[in-house]
Amino acid sequence: MRNILFGLIAGLLTVSTAHARQGEVMPLENFATYTAVSNVALSPDGEHIAIMRLTARDGDYIIEVRSTDDLTAEPVRLGAERMEMQFMFWVGPEHLWVNFRQQVRDQIEGVNQGVYETKQAIVHWSGRGGFRELPDDASIARIMRGDPDNIIIRTAGLSNETNVEDLRGQSIGRVSTPDFFRYNVQTGRQTRILRGNSRFQGFVLDQQGDPRFATELNRADRTVHYFWRPDPSDPDWREVLGFEIEDYERYGQTGINVVGFDPNNDTRAYVLAHNGENTIGAHIMNLRTGEYVRTIYQREDVDIRGSRFEPHIDREPELAGFTFYADGERQYAFINQEMADLQAVVDNAFPNTRNTITACVNECAQMTVFSQSSQEPGVYYYIANGQPIVIGRSEPQLLNAAFGEERFITYPARDGMQIPAIVTLPAFGEAPFPTVILPHGGPWVAEARAYDEWASLLSNRGYMVVQPQYRGSEGYGLRHWLASWGQWGITMSDDKDDGVRYLIEQGLTAPDQVAMFGWSYGGYAAFAAAVRQPAVYNCAIAGAGVSDLDVIQRDFGGTGIGSLLIEEGYAGMSPNDFAGDITIPLLVIHGEVDQRVPAYQSRFMLTAMERNNIPHRYVELPDADHFSNTLNFDNQLTLYTELTSWLANECRMPTDQNPAR
Repeated sequence: MRNILFGLIAGLLTVSTAHARQGEVMPLENFATYTAVSNVALSPDGEHIAIMRLTARDGDYIIEVRSTDDLTAEPVRLGAERMEMQFMFWVGPEHLWVNFRQQVRDQIEGVNQGVYETKQAIVHWSGRGGFRELPDDASIARIMRGDPDNIIIRTAGLSNETNVEDLRGQSIGRVSTPDFFRYNVQTGRQTRILRGNSRFQGFVLDQQGDPRFATELNRADRTVHYFWRPDPSDPDWREVLGFEIEDYERYGQTGINVVGFDPNNDTRAYVLAHNGENTIGAHIMNLRTGEYVRTIYQREDVDIRGSRFEPHIDREPELAGFTFYADGERQYAFINQEMADLQAVVDNAFPNTRNTITACVNECAQMTVFSQSSQEPGVYYYIANGQPIVIGRSEPQLLNAAFGEERFITYPARDGMQIPAIVTLPAFGEAPFPTVILPHGGPWVAEARAYDEWASLLSNRGYMVVQPQYRGSEGYGLRHWLASWGQWGITMSDDKDDGVRYLIEQGLTAPDQVAMFGWSYGGYAAFAAAVRQPAVYNCAIAGAGVSDLDVIQRDFGGTGIGSLLIEEGYAGMSPNDFAGDITIPLLVIHGEVDQRVPAYQSRFMLTAMERNNIPHRYVELPDADHFSNTLNFDNQLTLYTELTSWLANECRMPTDQNPAR
């Protein structure tokens, strides 16, 4: 790869990523439009690029397949009439795996049993033979780079029409025990390599495609056990270690996460785990004894969030390093110097964006790169011998938009805990700025600095946007996560309010110029903000919000480790119990067929507000589920119109770019 790197340096040093920005206020329609290009994939033989492209502002996606020899030539186009394409990837030099979404019912049938179901199919890049459908519960377990005709899939052979009455109200994963199969992408023939059972989950496969590591959750005694199979031809599994679910302060939420096996010693695995520390680190574990051989990389401030493998897709890639987010920025701790050098070359060529090398072939003489930042929604590059070509932009309609400046801060909560936050200054105006507190959903998720459509829309309209990483946000260690347990609407809300206080003290905003807007858990936070006293916000906008914690605990009960944690962690104050205390304008928005947080959660709150004669507005988005990819153009335009109107009028926070009507 060394010679290739020199060629890349020579070619990429001359690249400029600058493009004209006129600082325009964009119509809401431009933000409501789906991404023009959502997926770009290089084939393992380097001969083709597959592009998922939007056909119209409110249209569907199709796949374009272009030859890398002549990207300007007419592409092959693949589409579907009855189903919506969601994403695709290559499973061999000639075949693509495509995921679809299809509406199969009119109303949800319980939590996580919505009106949409996913389907999978494999198709030759030329379209020859059409789409070969797979079972609806099929998932890809491993792509075999050394055996391009075969992949490993996991399936119980179920379809969304199988035993409908038996499945009613349940997810397929709860009633099936999928097997592992070696699947021939050329012929569609499959050979079972491991019979599934209800005991194990979380299988990890080795480079040969054999399941070698598995997790067992014993709900009866609330324990987790990890098993290893020394010989893939032997059906027996050997226990590596176990722990009690309640041992949160040692194992956290993730427990032991095996991310790869040592290619030189198959009795050792690379694992991400706390290993007695506050933060998650990267370690080598002896699978025979369950002991840690050594720590590869661990930080005191943030968790290791994942692994980074080499981007080679024409051979079996090796583990290259680990991912973490310091000051909200994605960074790598590389254990492979050539990968570190390659990433440095790309980052030097595109210095103002977060750059992901998504694939490379021929020792990276050909590669694809995705670049993104708070100022750039996303651009896809194809690079051949150091020469980059723009394949497509995620949001070309926003090319000249004025986006605000992004910063990363830390502020003290009232109990002394330090709360990180991503702050996007408005594209216009001077401090003190009208401000929107935008808490993320989850709440047990991680959030990082990159392009955020909601923050970008609001900064384009003259608002400062603050995304607090309140306690419970992942990535900041056990203490930060555990501090959220049972604190919904209590200290978790204190964290958001204390951020407002800090911004006021810094002169960045004023007490009468702050609103809260959130979705999912963020919607819950907006409900909580509306009922907590004294009022900190001018108004609140609650999207797909939770209002009754007892009900959400019941709804989220499942079979996984997370469901047991939810029993204790998802507790605190239910806003609908205090709806009579609301003194600020409250806008409530919910998807009609939301399967994750059903619309009755908002209706609980509406009933309580109506009973107490509290002024409010309710907007229901037709045919919309919980997730953003189900909010069509009309739904997103409605959401953005209602949001900006509420801020300017009921919230009394107009700006020159978002005037009151």
